[in-house]
Amino acid sequence: MNTHDIYIDWEFPGANPYKPLLTRVIAAALEAEGVRIPCGVDVLLTDDEGIREINREQREVDSVTDVLSFPMLNLTPGTPPDGTGEEEHDPETGLCYLGDMVIDLNRAKAQAEEFGHSVQRELAYLAVHSVLHLLGYDHLDEGPQKAQMRAREEAILEALGVTRDQENPDLDAPLEPAAPAPAEVAVKRCGMLTLCGRPNVGKSTLTNALVGEKVAIVSSKPQTTRNRICGVLTRGEDQFVFLDTPGLHKAANRLGDYMVDVVKKSVADVDAVLLLVEPIPNVGKPEAELIAQIQAMHLPAVLVINKIDTVDKPQLLAVMDAYRQAHDFAAILPISAKRGEGLEDLLTVLAGFLPEGPALFPPGVVTDQPERQICGEILREKLLYCLDKEIPHGTAVEVTKFSERENGMIDLHATIYCEKDSHKGIIIGKQGAMLKKISTMARADMERFLGTKVYLETWVKVKERWRDNLNLIRSFGFDERD
Repeated sequence: MNTHDIYIDWEFPGANPYKPLLTRVIAAALEAEGVRIPCGVDVLLTDDEGIREINREQREVDSVTDVLSFPMLNLTPGTPPDGTGEEEHDPETGLCYLGDMVIDLNRAKAQAEEFGHSVQRELAYLAVHSVLHLLGYDHLDEGPQKAQMRAREEAILEALGVTRDQENPDLDAPLEPAAPAPAEVAVKRCGMLTLCGRPNVGKSTLTNALVGEKVAIVSSKPQTTRNRICGVLTRGEDQFVFLDTPGLHKAANRLGDYMVDVVKKSVADVDAVLLLVEPIPNVGKPEAELIAQIQAMHLPAVLVINKIDTVDKPQLLAVMDAYRQAHDFAAILPISAKRGEGLEDLLTVLAGFLPEGPALFPPGVVTDQPERQICGEILREKLLYCLDKEIPHGTAVEVTKFSERENGMIDLHATIYCEKDSHKGIIIGKQGAMLKKISTMARADMERFLGTKVYLETWVKVKERWRDNLNLIRSFGFDERD
């Protein structure tokens, strides 16, 4: 069975015991429908009032129901996503995000009593029912569509050993034994390490891979990172503080000037520099400029050759020789940040540059970025992923509301700024389809990062030539004083 990301949240005590059941049922339903790629599904267990509020906000229907389904994709029943379309999977996680389901636990308990079976059986039915909705099934009529959906529901439940006459107790078993919390070890060494290189060389991907959390957005488009991002890894007695910087490039506007300045300031007052390069056997101009700056500041530097999964290993020798002639690096390490290859060797080398001293960040902290800022960056990442050409580079995101409800859900309002009216129309899309897609993908990542449900509202506004407006640049979170 494929490894799916099935995120289950609940709004009140008492729902946690149903997590193993729902996880197994949803995964089994996906497998039964022929889903062969890793998929993401978000599940919220709520009560009558909670589902009524969501139904009213999302569907403009002011009533209580047992389950709501919000598909991300327009699929045909019996034709599951196969990963061949780029629009179907997240570029960072590789997951195909199917959508959300909301289950009213109070209604499920009442219906179980009414029909004379267990709550587990009722929840299994509602979960299978919702999965089928996410995969394109419907039952709006009393004809063949409804019959097709009902037949699939019964077949999947029977395969699970859950029918009107029998139930499978194994579905309620814990997913895995709880692991004991590791003993906390006092940090004895802590250091600042800058990651630099040309745009799109993989700095943000490497930062996320080293930290083990998504603290920097990733895109195949250059100049994705605009600010200096701090990623923190605490491991035993060592704390690594990684500074992910924008790629060094020729600035075309004031925002570009700011990004280049961030790079230059970041390659200073650090304990070591990681110069990331692609496996190309020549030293380009951006790399030569960074090497000159490293030499002028007499900083120890490690050459990291990324994307080794794209070339044959014998080709790496020529790359190493070219850079050995350009600078006497403390170490040269080939890695694949995307695949996680060579990262342990890299950390072993970097540990040698950490000076003795206390931790700069408490245990468990992975970044110095505020949660609302990371959420804004996640939304911008999806803009980069979903939009083509110049449009995404002319966009900025401002989070105007970030508040927590009593049940833990986050209300997040964000405004997307672009430079032209025509760009606004493209971002919104036909009948709002593109903005909905961008928002849905962003919300899924926000929920994984925050560990709770997010109610996201987005707007699109035009600010002409904002990338050349110093006041607007600062208002969007870019400060030249950083």
